[in-house]
Amino acid sequence: MNEITCHKNNPLEVYARRGFLRDLLFNNITSAKDIWNLQKKLNIIIQPNTVMVVTIDNYYSETCNKSEIQKQNLRLKVLQSLEKCAKSFNALAVNMDENLYAVLFRVENDVVSQVEWAIELGRFIKDNVEEDTGISVSVGIGRRYKDILDLHLSYKDAVTACHHKFFWGKSQVIHIENVIPFTEELSLFSIEVESQLSVKVLSCDDEGAFNIIDELFGNAVKERSVNPLIMKTRLIEIITTLIRVAFEAGADQEKLAALSGHSVEEILRSDTVSELRNQMREVLRGIIEEVSLGRKRMNLQVFEKAVSYIQENFRKPITLEQVAEHVHISPYYFSHGFKNFTGMNFIDYITRLKMEEAKKLLLTTDLSIGQISRQVGYNDPNYFGRVFKNVVGIPPSKFRASKKVHIDRIFSEG
Repeated sequence: MNEITCHKNNPLEVYARRGFLRDLLFNNITSAKDIWNLQKKLNIIIQPNTVMVVTIDNYYSETCNKSEIQKQNLRLKVLQSLEKCAKSFNALAVNMDENLYAVLFRVENDVVSQVEWAIELGRFIKDNVEEDTGISVSVGIGRRYKDILDLHLSYKDAVTACHHKFFWGKSQVIHIENVIPFTEELSLFSIEVESQLSVKVLSCDDEGAFNIIDELFGNAVKERSVNPLIMKTRLIEIITTLIRVAFEAGADQEKLAALSGHSVEEILRSDTVSELRNQMREVLRGIIEEVSLGRKRMNLQVFEKAVSYIQENFRKPITLEQVAEHVHISPYYFSHGFKNFTGMNFIDYITRLKMEEAKKLLLTTDLSIGQISRQVGYNDPNYFGRVFKNVVGIPPSKFRASKKVHIDRIFSEG
C-alpha cells in the first residue's frame, strides 16, 4: 500500500484535513484537480477507493443519561482509536456525524477477493476499537470505485450496509454486497394490524397485543427487507392511532401525550429490531395501563353518581334498572360494578339506607312505626318490622325504647 505522511499537525491542519475528507465524502468537491491540490497541501499521499463507516452500538440509549462532555469524551475515544487503526494500514479516519465515523482506504487491483479482504479489514478495525475502548461498534463497507470522484458513492454504500445491523444485531461487519436492498413495502404493518392492536388496547389485553407485536417482528426479521426508517415511521403512525383510541376510551390526555413523546424518541433511537420490538411492547403496556386507569376513574365517577342518586331517591320505589339507566350503563355491568364499588349488592345497599333512615326517625321523632315504615318506602309495616329486625337485630319498637332510655339516662346524669 501507499504510505501516508503522519506528521504531528497543529490543530488547524487537523481540522483542515478532516474538513477535506468530509467534503470528499459529501461530494462537495467535484474537480479531480482540486482534490489532487488539496491532498498535496494536506500531505495526503494515499488514493482511497473504498469507504467503510463505523457506528457505536446502542449509542443513544447508552448516552441518554450522560452529560455532553461525557458524550464528547466517548466519541473522541472512538475517533482516536480509529485513527490509530487507520494509521497501521495507511488509511484515513474522520468523524462524520455524532455517531458516524468514516475510514477511507485503498483496495489494490491485485487483491483476488476484494469483498472478503475488505471484510477482514473491517473485522480488524472493529476488534481493535472494541478492545481499545471497551465500546461495541459495527462496521458497514461500501463498494470499491476506481475514480476518486465517486468515493462519495462508496460512502453511501457503507452507510446503507451499516443500517442493516438493525436486523443483523450489534458488533457486526457488513459489506454492501452481502445485503438485500431495503424496500419500502409495509404489508406486514397493515391497517389490519393497526385495527387488531386497537381492539387489544380497548379490551386491555396486553398479552394479546404482545403476541401481535412478537409475530409482526418475527416476520420482519425473517424478511430483513423493510427499511428501518420506514418501519419506525409506520410504527409511530400506529402508536398515534392507539393513543387516540386510548384517549377516546377515557385515558388521561396529559399522560398519553408524555407517553407518546417518549415512545417516539425511543423508537427513533432503536438500534436493532429487537430493541424496537421491546420498545413497542413497552409503549403498548403503557397505553393499556392508561386505558385501564381511565376506566377506573370513569367507573368511580359513574358509581359516585349512582350512589348520590340512590341516596336522594331510596325512599321511593327504586330499581337497579332505573339507576343503571340514570348513569347510562347496562344493568348487568352496573350490578357487578356496584358491588365492587360499595362492597354489597344493590338490594342490600338500599335496605341499609332505609334502615339507617328508620333508626334516625325512631330516635328523633314521635312518628309511629307505620308512618316511619311508609317514609322509608315500605307500605307494609309488618314487612318493615321483619326487615328491620333482620338487619338491626331487634324490632323497631324495642330499638326505640332501648335507645331512648339510654339517651335519657345520659342527659339525666349530665
